[in-house]
Amino acid sequence: MNKKLWAVMLAAAVMIKSVVPISYLDVSTATAATKKPSTSTSTTTKVGEEVSTDGKTTASGFTYRVVGTEAVITGYGGTAKDITIPTKILYKRTVAATTPTGATSPTGATKTTATKATTPKTTKPKTSTPKTTTPKATTPTVASKPQNVSPAAIRQVAAIQAVKASKATKPTTASVPTITVEYPVTSIEGDAFNGQLSLKSVTMLGGIDSNGKTYGMRKIGDKAFFACHDLEKITIAASTTSIGNHAFSDCVALNSISVSEGNPKYKVIEGCLYSYTTQSGTGTYTLEQYPLNNKDKTYTVPELVKETLTSIGEGAFWGSVNLETIDLPATIKTIGEGAFEECRKLKSVTFPEGLIGIGAEAFKGAVALTEITLPPEVTAINSKTFQGCEVLKTVNLPDRLSVINSYAFQGCKALEEFVVPQSVTAIGDQAFAQCDSLREITIPTQTTSLGNGVFRGTTVTILCQSGSQAAIYAANNGLSVERTYTVSFYSNELFSTLLSAQNVIEGRDAQPPEVTPREGYRMTWSGDYTSVKQDIRLYPKWEKVYDVQFVDSFNGKTETVQVVKDEIPTPPAWSMADYTLSWDQDITVGVDRNYTVHAIWQNNSTGEILDPDTVRPQAKGSSLTKGNNKYKVTSANIKSPTVKFVGLSKAEAKKVDVPAAITVDGVKYKVTEIASKAVKGNAKVTKLIVNKNIKKIGANAFNGCAKLKTLKLKSKAITSIGGKAFLKIHAKAICYTYYSKQSKYKSMLKKAGIKKPVMKRL
Repeated sequence: MNKKLWAVMLAAAVMIKSVVPISYLDVSTATAATKKPSTSTSTTTKVGEEVSTDGKTTASGFTYRVVGTEAVITGYGGTAKDITIPTKILYKRTVAATTPTGATSPTGATKTTATKATTPKTTKPKTSTPKTTTPKATTPTVASKPQNVSPAAIRQVAAIQAVKASKATKPTTASVPTITVEYPVTSIEGDAFNGQLSLKSVTMLGGIDSNGKTYGMRKIGDKAFFACHDLEKITIAASTTSIGNHAFSDCVALNSISVSEGNPKYKVIEGCLYSYTTQSGTGTYTLEQYPLNNKDKTYTVPELVKETLTSIGEGAFWGSVNLETIDLPATIKTIGEGAFEECRKLKSVTFPEGLIGIGAEAFKGAVALTEITLPPEVTAINSKTFQGCEVLKTVNLPDRLSVINSYAFQGCKALEEFVVPQSVTAIGDQAFAQCDSLREITIPTQTTSLGNGVFRGTTVTILCQSGSQAAIYAANNGLSVERTYTVSFYSNELFSTLLSAQNVIEGRDAQPPEVTPREGYRMTWSGDYTSVKQDIRLYPKWEKVYDVQFVDSFNGKTETVQVVKDEIPTPPAWSMADYTLSWDQDITVGVDRNYTVHAIWQNNSTGEILDPDTVRPQAKGSSLTKGNNKYKVTSANIKSPTVKFVGLSKAEAKKVDVPAAITVDGVKYKVTEIASKAVKGNAKVTKLIVNKNIKKIGANAFNGCAKLKTLKLKSKAITSIGGKAFLKIHAKAICYTYYSKQSKYKSMLKKAGIKKPVMKRL
């Protein structure tokens, strides 16, 4: 064998046998040292990429931690007000020369580069024949026959040893390599930005890349942006499929929420963020976040989700600045924890009948809320649900309620009285603490558990039964007690079904429940429930009743009275001036059938019986029209109703004929007067006829009727013609009247504006 080749193989064998295992970093270093040096020391980042050199913080200030092969954003220490959450972090790590043997590579995709690396020098072997002397003790013994070693392996090991030797002898002749590890950012840790006041807008990126793979933000942790009071705008990525509880709660400046197109779970409808859950048939929506700085005072459910909105998410309205009223649709089943917390202007909430659950602290700090009525399916008031509702005064609770949890009404300073439903078995710690105005609370016998300090800071009197757990609690805590009795209302005389049970203070009245009526029957309770002085059980009694109908045809009145068999009916207390009321049937005998009674009206002066078919005149002041004339009722007297002429329906008429009487809707009215200004300024009228019964012509009645030339005053009853009633009528006007009235009427007409009245006999 060639002696030169044998020498090289022998040296390689010795080196292979004596070298320890090489770590990943050492191999990378060696490989980098043999490559062409890079001409650049930095990498240009793309949109959504951030660079980190310490493994904790990015160049722009985001802090993160690595979980497996991904990065989780844990906070932000930068100064920018408008931030974009990165989709990728490039961790550039400088590899030290003293990397321990066996060290492992950072997790993730790696890129290794060497800057200004120089190729280590190697000694060219001599061409002379190698010596055959025995090696020194320090040289490892090698096999007498060389092993099969590839030339590549020999070169790689030689290169490694050369680099190490170079480092040992010339530490300043080469720069150490840099490893770049890529971490995709997929989530924001809970509380990551909690309370960060400088942020104005946050944009999250993500979706489907050109290779069809999902990238970017997938999860936003609980309270991730909680109480970011200056945050105005949020953009959620298309890739986001999980948003934690209270993620944006108490962001009181928030007025813009958007979701990138293509998101499968979240969408913004009329400014609010909703999540969609697919179910069999139609899916359902949850209102996740309301824009808390919205100027509207009322939240209205969009038509798009009106039939499928089933829940209000945790903290959805927390801290709303302007909201005053909430009217929730019938589809709502649950209200999440803290949903309306710190809504300081919220005054009114309408709960749907189908609501089954309200989360803890749901209305905590709603300091303007005055009244609540919980629907029948709610069985628990959770911890701190109404804590700090300072003006809450009226609370109506369902009969199925079983527990009032700790701090439920703590600090409700306006509460004065409270009735705990019979079904409640437990009241939690400090449930009514610091209720400054609370003076009375009724606690049933069924309430067997009362927590610590339930009434701390109050001077309440507990209304309860003697010997009950509430009475014992009051005695142990120095509270006043008043005796109560239980009044139970059942559905029947067998006492099989309880309708309602009430604890009633001694001497007070119980309130019976509503009972569905039965047609043809009247219900009474089997006993007295007023001025209660003992425990009472009652049931409904049904009695057959008859209808007695009272009818006043003249006045258009009808009233039906239900009367139990054999009882005497009580008639309505009707009256009419100058008339006495009686009935056309005897109503002083017991009733045994349904029947109708008609009113009889007798004139007190004449004794005349008013015909039942007589039609009542229109009320005084009512307007009537007959032909072309308009009238107004001046008296609604049954026997002699009157009207006055007030004008024309059609002003172009040439003749004004004021009749003695008119009949409208079967009622005859005397026309006794012509109103002031009735036809004033009419340029068409040429003739006036005033018939009998007219007693008065008002001022300016025909003033300015320049063509009025003929006046026929047929009434002998005229006693008054108002000033200027005939001023500026035709200069050659002629007045026709009865001979006996000519002198009197001439004088009146002269005063009414006709300088030289011309009088002629009718």
